[in-house]
Amino acid sequence: MNRTLTVVLAVAVFAAAGCTNKKLIAEKDAQIGELQGDITQLQSEVEEQRRMNEELKTQLSGLEDEKRVWIEEKDNLTYITLDGAATFPSASAELSTEGRDVIDQVWDVVGNYPGRAILVEGHADSRPISPSYRHVYASNWELSSARAHSVIHYLIDKHGADPQRLAAVGYGENNPAADNDSPEGMAQNRRVVITIGSPKAIQELISLQELDASSLERARGQ
Repeated sequence: MNRTLTVVLAVAVFAAAGCTNKKLIAEKDAQIGELQGDITQLQSEVEEQRRMNEELKTQLSGLEDEKRVWIEEKDNLTYITLDGAATFPSASAELSTEGRDVIDQVWDVVGNYPGRAILVEGHADSRPISPSYRHVYASNWELSSARAHSVIHYLIDKHGADPQRLAAVGYGENNPAADNDSPEGMAQNRRVVITIGSPKAIQELISLQELDASSLERARGQ
C-alpha cells in the first residue's frame, strides 16, 4: 500500500514539474518573441534615421557650405544647428526670411518621416536684454524660449506639422557652445538647434535636459 502511494506521489510530482517546465518554457518563448520584436523595431528606426540623415545632408549641403547650418549625428539623434543671427533679428523672436527658408528645407525632408519627433532648442549669448526690450523679454530665458516656440509654430502653421511630434525649450545663455568673451564666440552661442529622432530618444533627451535644468536651478539657489 505504501509503495503504491509512493509511486502515485512520484508521478504527481513529475507531472507537476512537467507542467511547471512547460509554463516556464512558454514564458521564455514569449520573452524571446518580445525581444526579437524590440530588436526588429530598433533596427527599423536606425535604418529610418540613416535614410533621413542622408537626405538631410544632400538637402542642406549648400547651407552647410555657407555656414548657415551645421549637422551632427550622435546617439541615433540628428542635431541641426541654425545660425541664430541669420535666423532671427536682434532681440526678436520673429523668424527672418532666411530663417524660414532654412526651416522649409529641413521640413522638406523631415516631413516625409512622420515617425520622427522634433525638439527645438533656443540659445542666446551672455549679453543681457537691452532695457528698451525688457518689456517684451525680461531675460534671455524668455527670448530663447520664444525663438524656439516661434520655430514650432511656423512648422505647424506653414507645414501642418503634428503638434504631438514637436517640443521646444529655451536655454537662455546657460548652455553655451563657445566662449562669450569674443564676438565670434557670442555669434556661435546665438543659435537654434533642431534635434530629430525617435519619440523615445527625444523623450529621453528631454528628461535629461530637465534634470540638468533642475541641477542648475538648485545651484543658483545655493
